[in-house]
Amino acid sequence: MNRPSSLFAATAAAIATLTLAATPARVSAQATDWPTKPVRILTPFPAGAGPETVTRVLAEKLGKLWGKPVIVENRPGANGFLAISAFKQGDKDGYDLIQLDNVHLSAYPYLFKKLPYDPQKDFELIDPLFKAAFFFTVPVNSPYKTVGDIVADAKAKPGKLNYGSWSVGNPVHLGSALFETMTGTQMEHVIYKETSQLYLGVANGELAFALGSSGTSGALQRAGRIKYLAVAGPKRLPAYPDVPTTAESGGPKDL
Repeated sequence: MNRPSSLFAATAAAIATLTLAATPARVSAQATDWPTKPVRILTPFPAGAGPETVTRVLAEKLGKLWGKPVIVENRPGANGFLAISAFKQGDKDGYDLIQLDNVHLSAYPYLFKKLPYDPQKDFELIDPLFKAAFFFTVPVNSPYKTVGDIVADAKAKPGKLNYGSWSVGNPVHLGSALFETMTGTQMEHVIYKETSQLYLGVANGELAFALGSSGTSGALQRAGRIKYLAVAGPKRLPAYPDVPTTAESGGPKDL
């Protein structure tokens, strides 16, 4: 696969979207006393991952609102294609919903020659669920004190430094690829099976760094296993006032 261009990498903000199957049958079903049975939300994220946790909070609130069970079903793996395939084979009257990353709809059509779904025809968007900032996560004993240190070492050792994500084309991968492009560096992309393994890989020193949201990497950060060098955004976050921006940490200004 060619390195994603900035066009693709610009989608790297972690925006998750709730969607349902695009079908006229949904309208007639909702015109009655919908829902009359349990609702299922499929998610491509593993249990405990930040996006999946948001979905479970939503499911609990919807269940109380609707008076019917709202079940979250995890189908991680294969770039989200397992969850999407199960969704396409599921209920067509609005009782199956799916949580998607923005990349499934905006970037994957450019990254993969053939998709097992049509981003334009197979989904009807409901609403964005959340937008999360990414941190540069490193082991607590990392030799890197700033993002500038990572850049300098990557330039001194082309292709030797590594970063991780959980698939090809996910927001963390695209954000890291954009970081390479903006700094004129070349690093190795290491793919882990799921997010929990990814940030354990950071904590254990298997990776030079990995981008991660507080929802997904926060447990290890609070436990003192990893630390945040910087936040990839234009300003510091109120919840993490001591974590500098990428630019303040010697990295590219507009990441």
